[in-house]
Amino acid sequence: MQDTELADIAVEPQNALRVFRGRRLSRRLSLAEELVSLLRSLIRSSRALLWAVSFGALICISTLASAQAGSSNAQKIQDLQKQLDLMKAQMENLQTQIRDLSQSEQVVPTPAPAVQGATNPAAAQPQSLTQAQNIPSAPSRKVGEATASYQTDSQDQIAAPRVDNAPLDPRYPGYFRLMGTDTFLRIGGYFKTDFIYDLKPAGNSESFIPSTFPIPAPPGVNNTTVSIRPTRMNLDFLVPVKTSSVRFFIEFDLFGTNATTPRLRHAYAQADNFLLGQSFSNFMDPDSGPDTLDFQGPNSQVSIRNPQLRYTIPLKEKSSLSFSVEKASSDVSFTTPTFNSLPNSPTPDFTVKYRDEFKRGHVQLSGLFRDVAAYLPDGRSDSVFGWGVNLTGAMKVVGSDVFVYQAAYGTGMERYVNDTSGLGTDAAPANAETPHLHAVPLTAIYGGYQHYWVKQLRSSAVFGFAQEQNTNLQPDNSYHQSDYSAANIIWNPIGSLNLGTEFLYGWLVEKDKSSANAPRFIFSAKYNFIKASSAK
Repeated sequence: MQDTELADIAVEPQNALRVFRGRRLSRRLSLAEELVSLLRSLIRSSRALLWAVSFGALICISTLASAQAGSSNAQKIQDLQKQLDLMKAQMENLQTQIRDLSQSEQVVPTPAPAVQGATNPAAAQPQSLTQAQNIPSAPSRKVGEATASYQTDSQDQIAAPRVDNAPLDPRYPGYFRLMGTDTFLRIGGYFKTDFIYDLKPAGNSESFIPSTFPIPAPPGVNNTTVSIRPTRMNLDFLVPVKTSSVRFFIEFDLFGTNATTPRLRHAYAQADNFLLGQSFSNFMDPDSGPDTLDFQGPNSQVSIRNPQLRYTIPLKEKSSLSFSVEKASSDVSFTTPTFNSLPNSPTPDFTVKYRDEFKRGHVQLSGLFRDVAAYLPDGRSDSVFGWGVNLTGAMKVVGSDVFVYQAAYGTGMERYVNDTSGLGTDAAPANAETPHLHAVPLTAIYGGYQHYWVKQLRSSAVFGFAQEQNTNLQPDNSYHQSDYSAANIIWNPIGSLNLGTEFLYGWLVEKDKSSANAPRFIFSAKYNFIKASSAK
């Protein structure tokens, strides 16, 4: 009995020691479990803790293994305790670093992509080009407010090159970054259908060109046409380069050789105000074109797109001086009983332009210098100096109403004017005694007035006049004079949709005073690929 009691007394301290060790191990296990839970939380928030988590997991596993084995080595327990304390300090340090980084670093959310046709570009595009990474801010030189807000059915203002590649809208609506590059792209243009009705034969069935009216006109003939050829598409690329940008612009319409064959209108690049490629002639002013539904525009408008090399010098804040060397093409066509003229172009055409922007509009003065040449009936090649002066502008008159105008005069510049281009009248033989070329003088003027009835309803009235001073040797049926009149109303009922109707009337007079006239009605529907908010 005494032996049993003594044995029990001896066992009790051992049991107490086991209980004590068990409790300590239980606390260690609880601490390890908390550590594992903390590590799991950290691994969700930051991959940077991956190595720390792995290291802690190894220690936890070692601790669990030791507990399960019931090790009685107190020194190992103390070492584990020190390692856990060290890990706890390391994790607290990592949490502090993460918290500091989260507070100091501001994360800019990626904006939603631009939505074409949005009625509010600012809401659809919270991040403009100027706010995007690696794109320069909008150039300090800006397009005048009146120029930027002037709307026309043709949208030629969008395609026109600008000083410093300045945008019409400094918010750059419609542009988006090409994935994986610093290049931005804007896809523009419009789909347009014209329903055309001619009460009398009007020559060209899709463009109103008085010089094509047949003389004499066949009586009792009318004509109806439906055309989608005015439809356009363009791609506008901007490539950031240091503090500026390089612009690549390409545009097509459907006035190719066949019914709906694409035709290249623009293909140019501009950097540091050097332009290379095909665009509007430097002699032309696309910002003063009247707002007509007719694709051609006024008979007297200087309107041509030429391959060219151009350099623009910014002067004052709103003025500039431009020089260009452009493709030459002598438009000479005359015949004798034994000879047809053979035009040639000894030198390129040269132009110079001065432009000044002001609050309510702009004014532009440009000059043209060219060499018109052709082979004569006696086998000689003759050339004559051609020149032209073109004064154009646009000005806001009352409210949003805009008056646009052009006054051009020169000799041998017929190729650059709508109604006379392609007639072969840049030059002609002066007389039979001395069969040398004579540059034919030409006067070309027009005026247009645009009125807004309400914000979504506008009208324009246009009148144009062109006249040549014919030489004695030109045939009696040669072009002499034409008039152009247009009046329209254009409605923007919703979004990018525009509906309109226009009445046109033209008059043609030939050298022998023979004449013809023709009226035309146009009903048009157009949908712009991009709808930007009005800058008015």
